[in-house]
Amino acid sequence: MNKILPQRFDANEWFLIVSLLCVVVIASLLPRRFPAIVTIVFLSLGFGISMCADFFFAPPPNDFYDVNDSKYYELFEIPFYYLYAPFAYLFVYFFDKWKIRGLLVTLYVLIWSAIGTGFEALAVYFHVFRYKTWRLEYSWVFYLAVQSIYLLLYHIIKKQYNETKREEGRDWP
Repeated sequence: MNKILPQRFDANEWFLIVSLLCVVVIASLLPRRFPAIVTIVFLSLGFGISMCADFFFAPPPNDFYDVNDSKYYELFEIPFYYLYAPFAYLFVYFFDKWKIRGLLVTLYVLIWSAIGTGFEALAVYFHVFRYKTWRLEYSWVFYLAVQSIYLLLYHIIKKQYNETKREEGRDWP
């Protein structure tokens, strides 16, 4: 049996393809907001954090859940990780665009954590995730923590970019 290809092409693969297309189209239709290097950093963080989390939580010894049809890593996990990159980008894009400050930051993180948890619930419905000991409530807490860290990184990246950019570099107010 081939452990890299899906056992069968069914709902979870279609869910990943359609979801990835939707978020990529949405993210690419938005006006450019960040300098190119910053966009790449935000996309890479979204990809990397999701991949690291799955590499920690999904395989043994933790083995909280399986992703897709197999207990092994398969080809369709790659689009799954790429799916988180535009979500992360949209998270900081609107945070920056709407200039969210003060107590609204907490509300913003709560709303996006609800969006992330809701999306994950859809992914569970389409069998992208098969929980063993994991529960959706854990994801809610995980999203709260990760998105809070992501906003901290946003502020660090913005400050560092503005301090070190070249004179001809794009401004990021």
